Amino acid sequence: MSIMFDENTHFRHEFKYIEPEIRLKASELRLSSFVKKDTHAGEKGFYSIRSLYFDDYFDSFLNENISGVDEREKWRIRIYDRSADFISLERKSKKSDLIAKDSCSIDRETYDAILKGTASVSDSNPALLNLFIIGLKAKGLHPVVIVEYERTPFVVHEGNTRVTFDRNIRSSMELDALLSDRELAARPVLEAGKNLLEVKFDAFLPDHIGHALETGHMRRETFSKYYLSREFSFSALSKYTLAKVR
Repeated sequence: MSIMFDENTHFRHEFKYIEPEIRLKASELRLSSFVKKDTHAGEKGFYSIRSLYFDDYFDSFLNENISGVDEREKWRIRIYDRSADFISLERKSKKSDLIAKDSCSIDRETYDAILKGTASVSDSNPALLNLFIIGLKAKGLHPVVIVEYERTPFVVHEGNTRVTFDRNIRSSMELDALLSDRELAARPVLEAGKNLLEVKFDAFLPDHIGHALETGHMRRETFSKYYLSREFSFSALSKYTLAKVR
């Protein structure tokens, strides 16, 4: 299914690496010696992310992911540090090797209406929210999985670069518990001892950042948190390997 992108859509590069924690920690220590963390990380140095993903009744987003469709999208509602004070509706788009993210904040009332199926298009809504509501009604978008993890973020002005270390990535089928301030029943999506490094940038990746992160063993992965989290829900997907997720 081809997606019509707005001419103002801001696409970025996104490199992903699945590495043993001992190597990721070494990269993080080198990076932290001269790069500041995102201020949202606070005193802890990290924050938690919990996302509720949506798909249609044909699992189109999942199947497009598996098939490696060149232009595709995913919809999710996300909160940080298990707080309902800020709820973000997000559409992540992919075009070849580039990614873009559009987002808008929604309130608790709107979130509840989305889950109940009573949300409606309105001139007072952000355009992205109206587009999502149309998808709810026309395509049958509905919640399918929750993905949660802890993120350690670094930001670099050059190249508009963002480096994140995502740990303890896990999935949950408690679809009505996104806003719950508690641990969810969940299972890990990566083998023990491995975590994810993501590097996002615009036109170029600064050399000093690349050198700080490189361990000599790194290999770019076509990794999808969404795919691996859904994999546990569908035994039929067991025949697909990570290499098939483009």
